[in-house]
Amino acid sequence: MYYNIGMSKKAIIILSVVLGIIVTMLILFWTLFALSSVTVKFHTTTKNLALTEAEIVETGDFCYGASVLFDGKKKYVERLDEAVNKNENFAYLEVVNIETIFPNRYVIHVAEREEVFEVQYGENILVLDDELRVLKIENAPLGERITLKNLTILNENVAVGDFLEVKEAGVLNLYNAFLENNRTLAEQKAFVKDISLNEYTVEMTGKSYVSAKITTRSGREFVINNIDFALSNKIQLLFAVDCALYANIDENGNLLNEAGEVIFDYVLDENGDVQLDDDGNMIKRAWTLERLKNSYVLIDNFVLNDYVETAETDIFYRLMDKK
Repeated sequence: MYYNIGMSKKAIIILSVVLGIIVTMLILFWTLFALSSVTVKFHTTTKNLALTEAEIVETGDFCYGASVLFDGKKKYVERLDEAVNKNENFAYLEVVNIETIFPNRYVIHVAEREEVFEVQYGENILVLDDELRVLKIENAPLGERITLKNLTILNENVAVGDFLEVKEAGVLNLYNAFLENNRTLAEQKAFVKDISLNEYTVEMTGKSYVSAKITTRSGREFVINNIDFALSNKIQLLFAVDCALYANIDENGNLLNEAGEVIFDYVLDENGDVQLDDDGNMIKRAWTLERLKNSYVLIDNFVLNDYVETAETDIFYRLMDKK
C-alpha cells in the first residue's frame, strides 16, 4: 500500500519535470524561431519596377512572431501578386521565392518582369511579359517589343496584372525556346519584329495545330508549323537556315548548298504534280537571292499520328514561294 503511493508521487514528480522541460523548450523554440525581420533582395534592374523595399514588405503583411518553421509562405506570395489590384506598379513585380534565414528572418527574392510582347486589344495595346501577364496598357505600339498577331484572348475582361488566357497556349513557350538557343531578350527583340499565329489542319490526319509566322526586322519570313511540338529544335533550325541561306551565293545570285551546288526545286502544276518539259524532263528552277525575297522558310515536323512515334529531331525545312 505505501509502496504504491510512493511510486505514484515519484511518477508525478518525474512527469512534472518532463512537462516543465518541454514547456521551457517550446517557449525557447518559439522565441528563437519567431519571425523578427523581412528584407528584399532585387535580382534585376528596376527600370519599370517603381516599388521600394518598404512597400513590398508592408504589402506582404508578414506575421511577425510566427515560427518560420511552420509559417506558410505561399500566402505572402499571393498577397504580393494580388497587390496589383490596388497598385499597378506591382504588375512588374515577380517574386522568385521567399528564403528563410535561420533562425528568424525572411528574404524576399524579387525580379522585374520584362516587357517582351505587345498585342492589339480593341483600341489599346497590351504590354506583356513572357508569361503573358499584362504589365501596362498603352494607346499606341512602341515597336521595340515583339508584336503578337491573331492571338485569341479568352479573358472576358483584361486589366493590368491579369494573366492572359489564350487559345494558342504554345505561344507561352516561344520566349524560352529562344532562350534555350542562347538568344537573350535583347537579341530576340532585335531579330523578331512580329509573330502571327494561325491554325491549320493536316489533311492526312485531320488534326489541327497552331503555326507561327515569324517576321524578322530585316523582312525575312519563317513559318513554324505546330509550335506545340519540338519548338526549341525548330527555333534552332530557323537560325541555322537563316545563316546558311545568305552565306553561300554565287556571282549570279544563286543560292548554293554546302557542296557549292546551285539549290533547285521542281515546278509544280495546280494539282501539285511536277511539270515536265517537251522532252519529258522534270522542270527545275533555281533558288536565287531575288526569288528568296518573295518566299518564306517553312519549318515543320514529320506527320504526327497514333501509329508511328515521331522524335523531336524529326524536323525539316523547305523554301516556299509566296502565293
